Amino acid sequence: MGLSGQQRKELQLALIDAFPDIASLERMLAYELDKNLRAIAGEGSLEDIVFKLIQAANSQGWVEDLVRVACNSNPGNLKLKAIAQELLLNPNPEKFPVPLPNNSPKETNQLQKILVLTAIPHGLRLDKEIREIEDAIRRAANRDLFEIRIRTAVRPQDIRRAIAEEQPQIVHFCGHGLEDGSLLLEDDGGNNKPVSPEGLASLFKLHAGYVKCVLLNACHSEKTAIAISKSINYAIGMNQSIEDRAAIEFAKGFYDGLGYKTSGNQDVFQRAFDEGMVAIALENVSQGSIPVLKKDETGKP
Repeated sequence: MGLSGQQRKELQLALIDAFPDIASLERMLAYELDKNLRAIAGEGSLEDIVFKLIQAANSQGWVEDLVRVACNSNPGNLKLKAIAQELLLNPNPEKFPVPLPNNSPKETNQLQKILVLTAIPHGLRLDKEIREIEDAIRRAANRDLFEIRIRTAVRPQDIRRAIAEEQPQIVHFCGHGLEDGSLLLEDDGGNNKPVSPEGLASLFKLHAGYVKCVLLNACHSEKTAIAISKSINYAIGMNQSIEDRAAIEFAKGFYDGLGYKTSGNQDVFQRAFDEGMVAIALENVSQGSIPVLKKDETGKP
């Protein structure tokens, strides 16, 4: 496969993040691919060596092997996981959880795709939140019906493209929110980029045909949830600041509830929301009902 310039850049950043010194990268390459990093990339800074490594792998046709073994060696790295999901056609299901193998055709047709978007951590435990989401789906009775996609360090255009490309049923945003309801994304320079509730509502209106639920796990995001709920069946936001631990507990409970077996005409997303609220209450990590659920009241199916 041939990588685009943007893909080479993302892979370089991911490898540097996962292997922050030359020695660790050298060991991974020797142990997993029986290749000599020095022979491939020579001497230089870590950035130069990783750049040359990617060039060689791309031109010689083993870039997929490089991505796969890098992820196997550092499975908890979110940047590697994100680029691997984009580049690998058949990622190892043990390293890239859900969907699990051996799905029946009926189950495959009913897959619910969850798109997780993260931006500007600044001390937030976004890695832990994503891990808890994955663990909740792994434990779920209906785990074969869910698939997770992850995009990190998102800019406005990244969110727009990711939703269009992935066509998810559930969109989960974790990051920072401002008191006016704006979500903080990044610009091309990695700086804070507020995006207004109105702008996000316009975006989700374009994708109302398949997006069923939007969860904004960010402070002061209720206003955005209200705007989004005018076209999306379910939108969850926060009516004030929410502590990092409380946000994680709510996410754990929500996805636990989403994965439970239901009976009759039970409202799945209401059930998942209620489970998230119970998770916060049981852990006693927050005062008041900070997460709020907004439903589309227009009667749209």
